[in-house]
Formats: sequence, structure tokens, C-alpha cells
Amino acid sequence: MCSKLILNSYKIVRKNITNIIILACFLFTGCSLAVPEPDEANQTLLIIPVESRQTLQKFIWTLHVSIEDLSSNEKHNHIIKPNPKSLFSYSTQLKPGKYKITKMIRKANPGFKLGGKKKRRPEKVSNLDGFELKKGGVTILNKKFLFQQPQSKLGNPPKRGQNQRKMTDHERNLEKTKRKKERKTDQEEMKKQRVRFVQIVDLDESFKTKLLEELKEVENYDKWK
Repeated sequence: MCSKLILNSYKIVRKNITNIIILACFLFTGCSLAVPEPDEANQTLLIIPVESRQTLQKFIWTLHVSIEDLSSNEKHNHIIKPNPKSLFSYSTQLKPGKYKITKMIRKANPGFKLGGKKKRRPEKVSNLDGFELKKGGVTILNKKFLFQQPQSKLGNPPKRGQNQRKMTDHERNLEKTKRKKERKTDQEEMKKQRVRFVQIVDLDESFKTKLLEELKEVENYDKWK
């Protein structure tokens, strides 16, 4: 009797686990990108075209842009996360009106650092026209943000304690000095690549076509004018 109860309990648990696994697979593979439906909290939809050219495993920074309301001079911060799998960033938090993107600055993701000057200042945006947002309508910028992150030849530093337990203090100091020289050489090589991390460039027709095709697959996008 006891063995039968144990067997039945095992079958029930195994069945539930199977259902959970199936549900998880459905959620991770079947869900597509969605934007909010137009309502009083989401009155406008701003689409910012984005192209991300990635050479590392992942981008180590995000771009913070300042969007200024031309009527009140109020500034809004919008964060764009570079993602090679998506061709745009969007915002539904702006009220109807006329705006302009005035400044942008790169900020390192948690756990990473950006090389160069210690104190970074926002870069002024001068080659992007102003735009108007209408209630219940979509506005697509006429230019795109091009993100590039050049490949560094310098590998990740060894983790704390890794390959250092058998080192003497003298050997550890030599390793730090060597690493410092390698980092300096790597930074000089990166400068020679002359890759601009962020550029605002014209929308070419092929990219525009791909963007519009992607937007068609976005849930609730067709509910905006």
C-alpha cells in the first residue's frame, strides 16, 4: 500500500515538472517583443532606429540620451541598450509635443569600466533634427544610432587568487607590471582602429526596410497610428 502511494506521488510530481518545463519553453521561445497599447499613461510612441555592431560577447555600456521638450525646456533621460538582435529602442513616456535629442553619454554597465578620461562629459548632438510626437501616433527618427565596440586583444585579467597562490611577492609585482604595460599597448592599438563608439548616421533604405519588417512583428504596434 505504501509503495503504491509513493509511486503515485512520484508520477504526480514528474507530471507537474514536465508541465513546468513545457511552460518555460513556451514562455522563452514563444514570446515576442511588445510595446504598450496607447492610453493616457502611454500617449506617444517614439521609435529610435539602432544598429549595433558587436565584436565582443556583449556590450559593456549603455547610452544615455537627453531628450528636451522644446516648449518647456524640460529634459527627459532615455537609455538605449545596444543589442544586435534588435533594430530599435522605444519610449512611450513622452507627452505630445515637439522635442529634440540634445546630448548623449556612454555609461559603463555594473562591473565594467570605460577607458579614457576619468570624468566623462555628455556629447552634444547637433546632426539630428527635432521631431514631433502626436497623441496615439508613432514617430520614427529619420536617422539611426550606430553602436560599435571594437575588439580588445587583451584578455580578461586573472581572477583574484587564480594562479597566484604559488607566486612570491616579487613575481606578483612583476605580473602586475607586465599587465600594466599590456594594457597601455592595448589602449594604443584600440586608438589606431579609429572606431567611434556612437555615431548618428542617415537611415539607408535596406536598414529602413528591415526595421519596418521588424516593427510589424511587435505586439500592439499596429494599434498606434
